[in-house]
Amino acid sequence: MNKIFHTALRYNVMLIALFLGLSTVPEAKGNVSNDMHKEIADRIHSLGSSVEIQYSREVRNRINQYLSRQASMSEVLIGRSKIYFPTFEHILREKGLPTDLKYLSVVESGLKPDATSRSGAAGLWQFMRPTGRMMGLKISRTIDERRDVEKSTAAAADYLLKLYNQFDDWTLAIAAYNCGPGNMRKAIRRSGGKKSFWEIKKYLPKETREYVPKFIAITYVMNYYYEHDLMPEIPNQDLINTSTAKVYESINLKALSRELDLELSMMRTLNPSFIRNVIPKSEDGKYNLVLPTPEMRIVAGKYNVLAALPLLENRKEEEKEEYIARPTIEIRNIPQAQYINNDTDGGPMKIKSLYAQTVAFGGRRNKKYKFKPDSYKMDDRKYTIMSLHHMMKSTKRTL
Repeated sequence: MNKIFHTALRYNVMLIALFLGLSTVPEAKGNVSNDMHKEIADRIHSLGSSVEIQYSREVRNRINQYLSRQASMSEVLIGRSKIYFPTFEHILREKGLPTDLKYLSVVESGLKPDATSRSGAAGLWQFMRPTGRMMGLKISRTIDERRDVEKSTAAAADYLLKLYNQFDDWTLAIAAYNCGPGNMRKAIRRSGGKKSFWEIKKYLPKETREYVPKFIAITYVMNYYYEHDLMPEIPNQDLINTSTAKVYESINLKALSRELDLELSMMRTLNPSFIRNVIPKSEDGKYNLVLPTPEMRIVAGKYNVLAALPLLENRKEEEKEEYIARPTIEIRNIPQAQYINNDTDGGPMKIKSLYAQTVAFGGRRNKKYKFKPDSYKMDDRKYTIMSLHHMMKSTKRTL
């Protein structure tokens, strides 16, 4: 009996110790305490969002979800924003729309250009086929411009502006982006003509009732992730430091990936709208090729393209490196760029502003272009396309 008593006592002590140990385990990363919610509410209201902010129970629950149970996914999304947000912000500003509308793409697609929903919506902004075509996007068996980053963003901005002009409120425009303008008009009628999302949301579909709270929660997390110890998962720099070229001749992405020693998956991520991995020929250069900037320098000198490229800094004479290192370019530091074309006198003429500096002509363009682009002047010497290609491959082996 004594033995049984001591055994039971020992197990009780172990259970108490285990309980005390668990009770002292720190909170999971990003967990939001009750005391913190007032501070979160103050931060949200200070963001100056285009939507009508309410720190509702739904918003609170979504923030808790993104900061705790889905903290890892939030870190991935914050990292992906480095790829796409500069383009979103440029286009939204150009069209006079609030730049915080960029967070809508996070809610829609998780910032994945190749995202496709069960209902058939596709791309960063999840356009359905009829809406995409209505907004001027080409959708065929070979090309789906809903997946093109720039074109789909411009179409989404135009569509959001169209919705705003109907409902005179960005919160309702965002909600209508999800449920459609017809459902929004119906909800407004059923509410007795009210024009606040929070007053009419009970008349909206369930998905749309959750849509605006998701938008507010994502906006908060993207702006204050560092306050909750989230660490962005920074993507491959080749996805961030890219250049764009207008393409005039047909280019096979598979063949180009072999030529440039780039993974095909990288090519597809940067050019998701070309379903069959082929960029069609076009006289007006209406299709774009996106590549990491060093590889674009090679393509710009070899193919019939018009590429926006950042200028390389002049190298000092005393530097005698055997290879040219891949330049690190912060997107916010890339200078203004110019497309260059020929005027009637045959000299270069600026015609359009972009992100990077100078544009290089491909070697296969019309023979009247006899000048070498400045982008190849890396120091006092001049490099041929082939030598530049070898040096780039040497850099990859060294890195």
